Amino acid sequence: MEDIKLKELMRSKEENRILTGKISGIEDEYYKLKKENISCAIVWYGGIKVLIPSEHLGISKINKAMIRGMLGAEIDFIVTEIDTIANLAIASRKNAMVFRSEIELPKLTINDTVKVRIIAVGVKHIVVELYGKEVVIKAKDLQHTYILNCKDYYSPGEYLKVRIKELDIENNKFLLSAKDFIENPFKNIRKFIVENGEYTGKVIAFPKVNSGIIVQLDNTNVTALIRVPARFNNYPHYLDNVLIKVSEIKEQKKLIYGYLMRII
Repeated sequence: MEDIKLKELMRSKEENRILTGKISGIEDEYYKLKKENISCAIVWYGGIKVLIPSEHLGISKINKAMIRGMLGAEIDFIVTEIDTIANLAIASRKNAMVFRSEIELPKLTINDTVKVRIIAVGVKHIVVELYGKEVVIKAKDLQHTYILNCKDYYSPGEYLKVRIKELDIENNKFLLSAKDFIENPFKNIRKFIVENGEYTGKVIAFPKVNSGIIVQLDNTNVTALIRVPARFNNYPHYLDNVLIKVSEIKEQKKLIYGYLMRII
């Protein structure tokens, strides 16, 4: 098995072939071309350690924190050096990304459905690889409902089905949407809640732009922006159970407004 993997690594170096592996660690290695220790992502290809120096990862900010965020992510790479005695290879994700983007991106058109790899996950966004291009997908394009933390839903290494909404290869601008493949809970929301109805829920966030609180309503997938009347001496805390009254439902804008009745 190891001999087969070694042959695949050698062919990658000799023929510029793209291989795929999962980032499973980080090490500071002496990289002889630079004559200095450099943070490297570790990919095990069979029993052979593949080092991908940070400057060859194809990421915007080269630091350990960024590499940590990619742990578990599946990536493409092309081998640049092999040391058969040390059972070690050095590879470049950047080279593989350039090669793949030149071949695959010109085939894409707007409204195409594709599967992308999740490379990293932030609080309000995820980073995916679209045929050699890293694309940020904001929380609002992932689901129809409010996402408090994307890390609760997504992990590096997973695949995600998306639709291409905007495609400008020349200017490196892409807009991808995953929520097109998720049922919109606002479509039939009036079956579950109505204006002037009173409902229980849980406080999950405190928006910066709008005053008030965001409440995850019980028995539905939707959230509501809730005003806190001045009569409340104690402001609700995170994860408090509350009773709210719905004042307005805007299905098309996916917004529900209301005000706080009491803290349960």
